[in-house]
Amino acid sequence: MFKKGQFSPILQAEWLACPLQLIAIMKRIRFTIIFCILSLLALPAPKAFSSEIKMLFFYRIGCSFCTQMEKIINEPDIKSLLLGRAQVIRINMRSRKKMPAFGKGGVDLAKEFKVYGAPTIILVGTGEKVLLKIPGALTKQDFRDVVCQYVPGIGKKKGCVGKTDAL
Repeated sequence: MFKKGQFSPILQAEWLACPLQLIAIMKRIRFTIIFCILSLLALPAPKAFSSEIKMLFFYRIGCSFCTQMEKIINEPDIKSLLLGRAQVIRINMRSRKKMPAFGKGGVDLAKEFKVYGAPTIILVGTGEKVLLKIPGALTKQDFRDVVCQYVPGIGKKKGCVGKTDAL
């Protein structure tokens, strides 16, 4: 491409002497950057949720029952039951900050789903159909039973007893 000791034309001193040529190069670079950005915007948007079931966990900051439910949801055995089958979405009921997945804040979502107390868990299926609404805190075993019964694909996993795959 270039001989040893020779620089690219952009780095040569003659390019620096002519500002018009530099401006032309910068315009081409700017056009390339804009073209790349527009190409990325034209790509199809990823789905907001990859899971079939969404578990909306409505909470309030400072709520002891919400903290109890958060601990249960974060336990490794519960996480392994939900992994790939249900997506847990935490929604602060008092937040007005818009959530990217919904385009609304927690206050608006609580009104939309008629959530009046915290914690509340809502299982939403395909087509945004509400499958189950659970106001209040649950014990770990009760929560596991709900997950086993209402989240499809779990079957007779460890810790699930009784009727499973109800949907």
